[in-house]
Amino acid sequence: MTTKPVLTQIHSTEGGKIYQITMNRPEVHNAVNGEMAKYLSEAWQKFRDDDALVVAVLHGAGDKSFCAGADLTALGELAQLGEGMTPQAIERYAMNDAGPLGGSRIVQQKPVITVSHGYTYAGGLELFCHGHIRIAEPQALFSVACRRWGVPLVDGGTVYLPRLLNWGAALPLIITGQRIRAQRAYEIGLVWELAKKGKGLDRALKVAAQICQSPRDALIADLSSALNGSHLPLSEALRLEARNLHPVATSESMKKGVERFNKGERFWAI
Repeated sequence: MTTKPVLTQIHSTEGGKIYQITMNRPEVHNAVNGEMAKYLSEAWQKFRDDDALVVAVLHGAGDKSFCAGADLTALGELAQLGEGMTPQAIERYAMNDAGPLGGSRIVQQKPVITVSHGYTYAGGLELFCHGHIRIAEPQALFSVACRRWGVPLVDGGTVYLPRLLNWGAALPLIITGQRIRAQRAYEIGLVWELAKKGKGLDRALKVAAQICQSPRDALIADLSSALNGSHLPLSEALRLEARNLHPVATSESMKKGVERFNKGERFWAI
């Protein structure tokens, strides 16, 4: 029986559902081929469109890798551009393609957690950067390894790395392809939290469960303000944040949250 290259699992918890996405080609360090990209795209679309799914957790199967990027032995299954393409065709590709590694150009407006326990290379590093919360185990390794093979970043790496790290940390990674360990990735902000060895996924699921318990309307509004306002001038970003206030201020989730606070409930630790 053939094993699917992407596995999904839904965890029901207090306040909502966690959508676990597992890249499942451990024999090739979870490198992405055409079939895997198709399933990843379907998984990301499902998470985007299903309101019952509150948080997504992306990780890699096996004990060695998060994801080593594109499977270069199957590059023809992923590449959409080639010789002879017209400027119009290139523009259509840029406007409409969901990303070679499967849904990497879908901007998720709900929380995504990525967790690495090993090799996080090239396109795998790009996928890792799509996490709003990024967790790593101490043995994880990060690199724009495609620099060695002349393959460009095309699943968000040149977009997310500078935004997450600033130019001072992002450009050396992009230019050199230098490999860094989890501790260094934590120091420069690529990783939000270091988990114990073998406990990364457990930690990610625990954080996801806590997020599910948060009142939904305010969380989504704040995430939207941060994601959609980051490129705006300060005054425009503040106006966007102000617009996002009013639907939340009249929501049942905020009323119930304030009521719980007034009854003595306080924030919980994760």
